[in-house]
Amino acid sequence: MIRKHGTTIAGAVATLLVLGVLVWFIQSEVGSEAPNLINVIASEISADASARIEARLPVETDFVLAGESDHLKLWADQSTGHFKVEQKDSGYVWRSYPDPAYWDTETSTGLWYSNLLSPVMIEYIDATNSKSQAKLTNLMEEKGVIEQYERISNGFRGVYHFVNSGFKIPFEVVLGDNFVETKVIDSGIEEGKYSLLNLKLYSQFGAKPSINEDGYILIPDGPGALIKFDQNKNQDKSIYREMVYGSDLSFYNEATNRQTVTMPVFGIKSGKQSFLAVLTEGEEYAKIFAAPANALGQSNWATGEWQYRIKFFQSTDRDGNQGFFTYSNERFEAPSRTTRYYLMSGDHSEYSDMATTYRNYLIETYDLTKQENVSDNIPFYADLVGADLQEGLLWDDYITGTTTDEALNIVDKLYESGIQNVNGIYNGWQRWGYSSYGGLFPVDQRLGGNEGMQKFTTHTKALGGKVFLAANYALYSSNRGNFWSLNDGLRNMAGTLLKYEANNGDEIPYVSPHYAFNEVADDLVDYTSIGVDGVMFTGGIGNAPHTDFNTNNKASRADVIIGQQDTLTSVTREIGESAVDEAAFYSLGSVNHIHRLADDYSYDIFVDETIPFAQMALHGLVTYTSEWGNMRNEYHNEFLRSVEYGAYPAYIFSAAPSGAFKKAYSIWHYSLNEDSWIDSAAEQYKRMNEALKDVQDQFIVHHETLSDGVKLTEYENGKRIIVNYNTESYSYHNIVVPAQDFVVVKEGK
Repeated sequence: MIRKHGTTIAGAVATLLVLGVLVWFIQSEVGSEAPNLINVIASEISADASARIEARLPVETDFVLAGESDHLKLWADQSTGHFKVEQKDSGYVWRSYPDPAYWDTETSTGLWYSNLLSPVMIEYIDATNSKSQAKLTNLMEEKGVIEQYERISNGFRGVYHFVNSGFKIPFEVVLGDNFVETKVIDSGIEEGKYSLLNLKLYSQFGAKPSINEDGYILIPDGPGALIKFDQNKNQDKSIYREMVYGSDLSFYNEATNRQTVTMPVFGIKSGKQSFLAVLTEGEEYAKIFAAPANALGQSNWATGEWQYRIKFFQSTDRDGNQGFFTYSNERFEAPSRTTRYYLMSGDHSEYSDMATTYRNYLIETYDLTKQENVSDNIPFYADLVGADLQEGLLWDDYITGTTTDEALNIVDKLYESGIQNVNGIYNGWQRWGYSSYGGLFPVDQRLGGNEGMQKFTTHTKALGGKVFLAANYALYSSNRGNFWSLNDGLRNMAGTLLKYEANNGDEIPYVSPHYAFNEVADDLVDYTSIGVDGVMFTGGIGNAPHTDFNTNNKASRADVIIGQQDTLTSVTREIGESAVDEAAFYSLGSVNHIHRLADDYSYDIFVDETIPFAQMALHGLVTYTSEWGNMRNEYHNEFLRSVEYGAYPAYIFSAAPSGAFKKAYSIWHYSLNEDSWIDSAAEQYKRMNEALKDVQDQFIVHHETLSDGVKLTEYENGKRIIVNYNTESYSYHNIVVPAQDFVVVKEGK
């Protein structure tokens, strides 16, 4: 020990002597500029000395208290920037690094060994070399350092310096009352000669191996899905990695056939402790990344992967067919990239508790309130198909599906069958029908024109229902209005006009988001004059934020989201209601209804169970449906799932005979005739109404699997609904749930 200290002291003395000589030399040569140069030299010496971080676990005895709330303590390791959070009453600990109790059994080697230990890992490229490949590295692999470390209010911050590659990443960690929050500060990032592609900060927060642990990873696949802790003895290397709010048309997107991520969340439960992570800032430039045990390391882990550049196709010809893939010089920037980890334990650590936590976050963030003045009966959503086109001999043929008079008759039939509170959603009402985009008004005269639509609206409202006009503002093909693709079309970074290939082979230009927002604003007076209750947005607005590089309408992904939110808010203010088909959660606060909310997952082999996480967060705040009843893959099972998820019934109808639209360009469903479906729709509506009418304004507070194929949903007023998907009956506390059916249990019964 004495020899070690002596060596250290001798080294320090030698360093000081060298530095002293350098100071004398610099002062004699450059005079007053010497202090700045001395600081630079001192900084470089620091970066190359003992402060550089080795690939190791932090020493927990070196941690210092960095923050404290009523329920939590934040402990920080100044040498690595790692931290742990301790819950005061339970003693549970969440670490930003692998659990030391299991690290000795870690089998990862090479780069991934240090990736798992490192507080930050990055992927980058040499943009000056056209043949350069993306490279993955981390702070510990490069033996980097922490610079400018300091304590801040209830937390700490600093800068991670990747000494070899030259990157500097400023970060913050702050403790809240029931959460810990991590940030990357984009404005302070330094890149040097390389270009940053993506970054994962504290990827191992809350990670746990499957050894003796009862747990799961929550991912935002569909309505929510669970990857249960498993030994993964087959060593499957599959991972989950999906862009929040879906892909961006202006960049290269790898097709995965997965559901679009509508919620910027993930979570992990391990034993009696869990967390829900919410990406609260910069999430439009993020992917959700989840790795089951032994896919990448022995632990189950999940994190946000912050995107700074995405590959795009640089075309070299006018048609955009020839070219090469490359990356932009400029990186995406947000004020910060923030992840908030809400911490839970004990009997309040299940996914139901995560959903409750997320609901509270949504209420606070989007100023949501409980539904008020709900009807005595649940709503029934009837999509009505006006018209579409199909290929004709010389030109396209017009298919009349439902005129406004016929729509009126359909609504009457629904009420006569016992269905109440009908909300009609009229599709394909614009000239030339559903496959005609842009320049929507007036309503096609062959369907009844504006006058017919007004009559239909007045009649439906008199019965106690509502009318929405469905509208797609993402495409333009009608040759009406002022749209000019050169000025008003969506363009990628190479300047290529982006087009949608329709079923008839036509290439239809995508609309610049700013043009779409202006078009909606111009149409408000027409919607108002007809007297409809709202607009149902079926493309782009509310669910698809695509970056626009059109110089006339340039907009970042973040700009587009803000523009969509403002547009939805203006529609709600001026007309009454806004609704979005398959909405992303950034539209909350601006929408009243989400149509066809996903109720199933993407069927990855590593996913074990789908759960109604989204529905649990939303119920009582906005209305939502699942897929149209007559378009279900499994008609009865999906009916049961709607009951389980608290989703309201929706069907799509046409007055035309079945098969009329089987060759249509857009609405190619075969069986739409209302006479084929009204009786079965009425039967299902009656049962759903009995189950759900008194919980329309109630939160879902609990959901669980009672047995294989048996699910329980509980509302805050004590009402429970038990759904049995099995072919045999199930007994629950002396209650028999018939096969392929459900029962309702009220509080105290």
